[in-house]
Amino acid sequence: MLRCKYCGAPLDRKALESDSPYITCSSCGTSQQRMDAKAYLDQMMGQIQSWISKTIPGGFSLAQSENVDTLARFNIFNNNVRPRIETEYSEYRFAANSLLANPLITLPFTTDSSAVPSHTSEKAFEFNARVKSIGALAVDDASKSIVVSAEEMAAGYAMLINNTKLLREDKPGRYALMANNFTEAAAAFKKIKGYGPAADRFQALAGICNGCEKLLNGDGAGSLSYFENGAALLGKVKTAIGTDLTLGIMYQAVEMEITQAKILSDIAGFVLKGVNADPLQILNTIKKIIGFNYPKTGKWGFLLGNKDRFSEVFANLSKVLIAKGGGTLPIIPGSGEYLIPFWDIDLKYSFQTGAAWAKKGVEVAEDLLIPADFVIDMQCLDNPRSALTDIFSIRPEKSILSGIKGTETSISGGEGIGRMSASAAQNSPGGRKIVVPLSTDKEAKKLVSEYLAVCTSQDTKLKLSSPYVKSLIYIPCDIRNGRVEVPKGFGNLVPGRVKRMEPSQMIII
Repeated sequence: MLRCKYCGAPLDRKALESDSPYITCSSCGTSQQRMDAKAYLDQMMGQIQSWISKTIPGGFSLAQSENVDTLARFNIFNNNVRPRIETEYSEYRFAANSLLANPLITLPFTTDSSAVPSHTSEKAFEFNARVKSIGALAVDDASKSIVVSAEEMAAGYAMLINNTKLLREDKPGRYALMANNFTEAAAAFKKIKGYGPAADRFQALAGICNGCEKLLNGDGAGSLSYFENGAALLGKVKTAIGTDLTLGIMYQAVEMEITQAKILSDIAGFVLKGVNADPLQILNTIKKIIGFNYPKTGKWGFLLGNKDRFSEVFANLSKVLIAKGGGTLPIIPGSGEYLIPFWDIDLKYSFQTGAAWAKKGVEVAEDLLIPADFVIDMQCLDNPRSALTDIFSIRPEKSILSGIKGTETSISGGEGIGRMSASAAQNSPGGRKIVVPLSTDKEAKKLVSEYLAVCTSQDTKLKLSSPYVKSLIYIPCDIRNGRVEVPKGFGNLVPGRVKRMEPSQMIII
């Protein structure tokens, strides 16, 4: 059978039966001339013949092996072939097991280069072909078992290697290719003793990839069952490998794949309940959300580089879509045409005031507001004071005498923020445009923690409690001349992030 010159995979029958001089590989997706595939096959067969001649005693012909005494074949396999096969098989099995510890799918419009195989697919397919070529020498059950295991492990591993290449490329049709490879890998691993759960995992991932292909073609309804069934099968795999000494290495990766399958189910749901008849508009919205260049390293890398965060981001997108379809959101009163999301944070702090006998502690409660798209602004991540209503940047007017007498009531300037946030109530957005939140509850809390660390380092009188993230609220604003205009309730506490907002970066429903 002809082989792909790019990845070494056997070319499928449909491609071989075509009259076209060009053949497309169903494993890696590359096209090549038929004559090039033939040349690659000849090269591979030459290498296999060279290996056979170095492995099997001179004068023995594999072509006539069936006419050779069974005992002679048994001895040749166990004395000459088996040691070399087992050594390489152990190497490929270890490498395949290591690869299984990685998530093997990624969300649409994203890439993932975390899975790095130890071999090329060409090498794995070549080993598969070498083992297949000496199959006739395996005459007893133990020898046949080794041949089957080595042959199938190499073939399945090679298919997974091709998928790791596809994970790094956001190109059309990649999910169809990945589904083919997972299906082939599942069939191969199913024949290896002890690898049934791995085969089930690949079958689940093949279904999820087929669902992604449907989703990207606008068929949200058709894709949903693939995602739900894939998540259910992965759940069974997770249970099966809980105490498996060999495949337990997959546990965390399978958990992450289940999360991604659930996110994909949410995405399919968004397409189904889109705010207009064009499902591709919702997909384009999702592409923008996923496509922002979120930091993957540094102190924010762990949170923003974790794909699990999209589960909450998409849940908030879902609420926006429901609101546009007749539902409600927590909105403060106002006439702005754009509803911009802010995290409402409850902050309590205390400070010391007074001198000598008048010294006492004062407790204060304040509200902070954080624009919910702060995660796409590096200035916010580097300088948290510019990402929120910086209440400690404005101090209440007081006399020196107030500090001595202990009559100070606050060292922050919350202005009208608390009153504004308290006025939020569930209301219909009507015909107003809604800006989609891009951050999560956990990220908002981290930002406030970073802010408070800066503040306490500059003011030793401050004692802070843990901030509490109350909710997302939507504030009516206007956009004029490319700039966001917020309500007067912000006073002098308009976050630097708001001043830097660009309508072209906003995701608006």
